[in-house]
Amino acid sequence: MKRLLGSLCLTACVFALLASASAQEQLNFADLPLISSPQPMPNGYGQLSWGNFFYVNPFGWATAGPGYKLGSSRQDVAFIGGEFCRLGGNTCFGTITVNNPISFVPISADVAGGYGPAAVTATAYTNGKFVGQANYFVGTQMQKLLFPASWGAVTEVDLQVTGATGDLVIYDLSLYTLGG
Repeated sequence: MKRLLGSLCLTACVFALLASASAQEQLNFADLPLISSPQPMPNGYGQLSWGNFFYVNPFGWATAGPGYKLGSSRQDVAFIGGEFCRLGGNTCFGTITVNNPISFVPISADVAGGYGPAAVTATAYTNGKFVGQANYFVGTQMQKLLFPASWGAVTEVDLQVTGATGDLVIYDLSLYTLGG
């Protein structure tokens, strides 16, 4: 009986979570104006706040590295790094957050190292409480980072990028937003 009751409660919780979830979003930065000089990512894009992220049309930016030019020439990319982080050494940080009562479930991101290989550490938090961490290594070819399903809904993901140039280019980000 306890097992049946536990199963029913778990099922009810999953249905409640799914009922408040929006459809999976695929943020690809195509709705941003094409610009040839990097600019800070606008807060609110995709219902997210972007700390230390920039965007640019890499085909119009003269100094874009090979990892920047793997997507469409008619769409911007988001990135962490470049000259914007070099004063801090070879490590750069970017933060993606939402405000209560909204949370999000990060699914995946298509990424590349902008100028060379980079190590990426993704750390997830919910309302300031540590949820989990994942480590990745990226080269200058596009690859998909899969975020751990065990994180569930979070309010913040910090990306730390370490490498000779410390760049991480993001072509798209898949996530679910919850609440709000």
